[in-house]
Parts: sequence; structure tokens; C-alpha cells
Amino acid sequence: CSPDRVRRAAVQARLAAAEWLVNPSTSARHHTALLAAFRAGRLSVRDSATLVEHLRWAGSTADSDAVLAGLRADPRAAEEVPVLEHWLAGAYPGAARPGTAPGRDVDSARTRAEQAPRANAVLLDVLVAGDGDHVADRAEAVLREVRLARDPGGSGGAAVPALSALLYSDRADVAASWCEQLLSARAVPLLPVPRAQVLALAAESALRRGDHPRADELAREALTVLPPTAWGVSVGLPLSTRILALTRMGRCDEAAAVVARPVPNGVFGHRTSVDYLHARGHFLLARGRPRAALGDFLLCGEQLTRWGLGGGCAPVPWRTAAAEAWLAQGDPDRARALAHEQLGRPGSDSRRARGQALRLLAATGPVKRRPRLLREAVAVFEAVDDKYELARTLRDLGGAQRALGEHALARRVVRRGWHVARMCGAAPLCEELMPTADGLVPAQQASAACGSDTGRLTSSEHRVAALAASGLTNREIAVKLYVTHSTVEQHLTRVFRKLGIKQREQLPPALSADRSG
Repeated sequence: CSPDRVRRAAVQARLAAAEWLVNPSTSARHHTALLAAFRAGRLSVRDSATLVEHLRWAGSTADSDAVLAGLRADPRAAEEVPVLEHWLAGAYPGAARPGTAPGRDVDSARTRAEQAPRANAVLLDVLVAGDGDHVADRAEAVLREVRLARDPGGSGGAAVPALSALLYSDRADVAASWCEQLLSARAVPLLPVPRAQVLALAAESALRRGDHPRADELAREALTVLPPTAWGVSVGLPLSTRILALTRMGRCDEAAAVVARPVPNGVFGHRTSVDYLHARGHFLLARGRPRAALGDFLLCGEQLTRWGLGGGCAPVPWRTAAAEAWLAQGDPDRARALAHEQLGRPGSDSRRARGQALRLLAATGPVKRRPRLLREAVAVFEAVDDKYELARTLRDLGGAQRALGEHALARRVVRRGWHVARMCGAAPLCEELMPTADGLVPAQQASAACGSDTGRLTSSEHRVAALAASGLTNREIAVKLYVTHSTVEQHLTRVFRKLGIKQREQLPPALSADRSG
């Protein structure tokens, strides 16, 4: 190869990489020439690896596989290929070499010097091995470096796998904080591709915390910054967030329009395809099509198993989703089996999925056993800050208490659930939990009924109790009132003693109507 032609190939590769950060659809015009340069031996190992990534994004699977095969056979790529394999295992699991080990086993000069390879290693660790606490620490370490680097290109895409690792290890609140920092007006403005990706992950974080209006808003912004055609095969993430958020808000016609949008065939080779299938399944479930929904949920499980991602924190809780579909078809035995299967998984697996399994196990068992299981699920969803699942669990807990004749307690639990569901913008769930339905006391009557008890509280205790009654967790109350977590606990202890109650579900519902106090 002449030196001039090698230099020209390098320049074109740099130009393609720069254009890709702005609009991958535009950058695709270079693919034919770069493929020719690779076949002629004029493209460097590093540029060839980047070409694999960009071809995958564009859905050019055959061309990407051809370049990947060439790199695997090239002795000069001995250090680059393991890094590329770990990126593939996290983003396009079916394309990685079978048996690719968790990322912490990769050690090279590049992984020590750059954020992106280490972020990919962290993501693969959480997917394959779990270990959420250790993974979260490493993900945040990468994100601190990304922030300090002040790189408009997002430090080679390092933020995306690091944020994804936080989400999969049930740190949606931490991920949201990092997204906010990276998108902040004080930060270096990100180029369109990394900005759209961070927006999509911020939307996913809002979804996992139950803030459906915000999730839909951020996902729409991500699809505005980077049009759907430019998202390539990773478009499943922002679309899935919109589908699930709209479905939970009861805006099923809008969700149907998103579901009807054509997606590239290559979408189902990307890790986020399971997010898309999971969201579409819940949309079908809401539309009264549980059999079709079950098909999507089971396909999620098949994909993850085929990819070798069944041992860590699954990107989506497909087992509990499938259990819901079986319940909707009147088959509690199969639902119970899936709930038990989820609960039998390693402790490193998702706490959120464990909470969902507890709720579903309660739904399939004797009424007298339900409150204990549901209270355990409530504690899980409070810990992971998932308001939507918390509201659903409070709905079920109130129903179980009502069935056991504990009507006063049921009213308080269901009212709390209604307030939490309202915070989520979950209109259908609010309708199920309507405070005036099924013999529940309207807010004005409840206020009069328990006014004498709440009058014994100090103003500080009343503020804390009102926020707790409306569904906020102790951590959220502490942030809102600018006090410590310990102070909130002390106030609630005194509130419980003065009101003669033992748990927050027993807080008088009238308190939540006085939050302005």
C-alpha cells in the first residue's frame, strides 16, 4: 500500500468518525470507501474497530461481521480485539465471540488509559455477573472521569455503558443525577449523538422511578436531537421508554402510534431490543391481548439466554412480566412458577424484579399470606425508588387487607397508593385506586375524622407526616425539607407514637391533603 493511500484512508476514517457524532446517517456515506480500504489493508486496526461499531449501528451486519472476522485473524489487533469483543458483548451480544468473560478480566494499556473500554467492562459485569454495589462504584468512577474530561464527544461513548450499568443495578436515582450533570448548562455541550443517548438514558431513569410524564418528555427530546432514522438499530431504547410511559399514563392511542412505527431489522440484535419487546408486551397487555404480550415477554427471556446474559442483572424483568400475562389469562400456577423462579435467582439480581415477584406471588397465594409478602415488596420499591410499582403494590395490599376485614387500614393504604399513582401520572392506576370508590372515605371526610389526632403534632412533625402520607420515601422527604435522613426517621417515630400507629400505611389520609403546611 502506498503511504499516500494509507493517509487518505486515515483522514476519511477521522472524517467519518467526526460526522458520526453529529449524524450517523450522514457518516454512512463513507462506509463503502472505508470497507474497500480495509480489504486493501490500508485501514489501521483502530479505525477498523470503529468501522465495526458504525456498521453495526447502521444495521450493516454482514459488512460488520466481515471486518470483525478480519480483525480477529490479524495479529496486529491482539490488543484491540478483546476490547471490541467486550463492547459487542454489551451492545450486540449475539455478535461477540461465545464465552466472552466479564469485563473485569480485560486488562491492557488501552483499558487503563481510556474511559470507554472500562465502561464497557463495567456494563458486561453487571449483565453477566451482577454484583450491583461493586459495579455501581466502578461506573461512577468512570462517569467522574467523563465529566472531568469535558469532551463534547462523550469520551468515546463511555457515558452510555456506565449509565446503563447504574440503571441495571437499580441505581436509577444515581443515573438520573449523572445524566443531569452531563446535560447541565454548566457542562461542555455534548454533540448530538452522545447528547441524545444521555437524554434517552435520563428518560429510562425517569421511567424506572415512576415519573412517566418526565420520561416521555425526555425520550421525545432524544428523538428530536437525533431523528429516529439516525438512531440506527439502537432506536429501541427511546421508543420503548415512550411506549411504556404512554401506556402507564393511559395514553394508549399515542403508544399505539409509537408501536406502529417501523424499526430496522437490526434492532433485534441490539441489547435494547429486549427493552422494546418488554414495553410492547405491556402495551399489548393493557390492550387486553395477554397471549400476544406473553409472546413478547418470553422472547425477551429467549434473547437474553441465547446471548448468555441470564446470570446477572437482566435489563428487563421478563419473568415477572410473563407471570402477569399468565395471570391475565387465568393461569395462576404458571405465574406462581415464574415468580418462584425469579425469587430463586442469585442475590445480585435486580431488587426491583424481586419486589415484582413478591407482589405476583402474593396475587397467586392465599389471602391471609398476602399482606406479609406485599409489605416486603413495598419495602423493596421504596428502597429502589420505584413509585409506579410501589403504587401497584399498595393497591394489592389494600385489597388484601379489605378481604381480611381490615377496612380502616385498607383505606389508608389505598389512599397512599392513589397519591403515589397520581405522582406517577398513571391515570389508569389512579382509577383503580379512586379514593371514593369501594367504600373509601373522601379526603374532606377523612380530614374531619382524624383532625383531633393530627392536631397533637408539631409543625415539623406534621410536614414530615404529610409528605410520608402522600407516598414520599424518607430519602425524598429529607431532600425536600433540607434535613437529614435521620431527622426524618426521628420525626416519624414521634408521629407514630402520638397517633398510636406502627407503620406509615396507617398514617391518616387527611395528612396528604395538607402538604402545603
